[in-house]
Amino acid sequence: MSELAKLIGKGKTFNIGGIGLLIKPRTMEDIELVVDLSVDEKRGAAMKELIKKTLKDSIPDATDEEVSQVGIQHFKAISEAIMDVNELTKDE
Repeated sequence: MSELAKLIGKGKTFNIGGIGLLIKPRTMEDIELVVDLSVDEKRGAAMKELIKKTLKDSIPDATDEEVSQVGIQHFKAISEAIMDVNELTKDE
């Protein structure tokens, strides 16, 4: 592996809805979605896609149907975990 291997992010486990989800950082492949988080008109769709990709990475055998049926009550915890792992949270 090259020196770039040092730049590959590490995942972090979060307890969401009673299950441990290993939330892995997104990669350069998702940069457009990350940029879209800052655009009001695109924010909802971008976060929805980031959540979908993150859940599929965390539980690879989850079906698209299962992912689409995750309760909205978990949205805040999942989105906060994604922001935390990707260091996208604002410093206070």
